[in-house]
Amino acid sequence: MPIESRLAIVLGLLALGVAAGLIWQARRGQARKVTGGEQINLSEIGAIKNGQPVTKFGPKVTFLQFSSEFCSACRQTAKLYSELEQVHPEILHIEVDITNRIDLANKFNILQTPTTLVLDSRGRVTSRIGGAVKQQTIQEEIGSFEI
Repeated sequence: MPIESRLAIVLGLLALGVAAGLIWQARRGQARKVTGGEQINLSEIGAIKNGQPVTKFGPKVTFLQFSSEFCSACRQTAKLYSELEQVHPEILHIEVDITNRIDLANKFNILQTPTTLVLDSRGRVTSRIGGAVKQQTIQEEIGSFEI
């Protein structure tokens, strides 16, 4: 095979890889609606908030964030949700470290951290946010619950 053909193949693969990366990056932090979302069982999650087990969902919306120990974007995302929780008492933010909870990572198909499941007041998943959440995404998700 001539060198020009090899070079064209390499450049084509490189361009394809760059395009795929840009598309993936653009989709991170955006909510994806979930139809027929799963009902979350809080006792199975085993989340602790302020030293107490979480037993109830937020009155309007719950942001269930899956994080890991070495995830810097997880800390930033948790801070955004915590600030939001202070302003809107009808919102609950639950953070679960999945570093040692492979069962939860498998059950909820967590492929990256942070991953946030947006739950309604009954604990049913309505949306899924992969990656560091964007402020606009949070506002859109809150708006869908008419807070």
